[in-house]
Amino acid sequence: MYPCGLDTPLATTMLPLFLLLGVVFGALGAAGAYVISLSEYRRRRLRPDQNARWMALETSAVTFVFFLVAAVALSFILSPAGP
Repeated sequence: MYPCGLDTPLATTMLPLFLLLGVVFGALGAAGAYVISLSEYRRRRLRPDQNARWMALETSAVTFVFFLVAAVALSFILSPAGP
């Protein structure tokens, strides 16, 4: 039995805390990436078949996923070694 009462080694990791941090900072980073990339795409005068808002949304989605994956990876890197 692990300290938190669950029978899984993932229960002893800091995964829930890092998931929360990843979601919060990922959302902030995605919002910033959206605003910055939207203004850059509008300033560059894209071709008529390119949508600046859609491209900025794609950039923000990639930013959010990056922060979330980085948070999960850090939770396993920084977790204690044993039960």
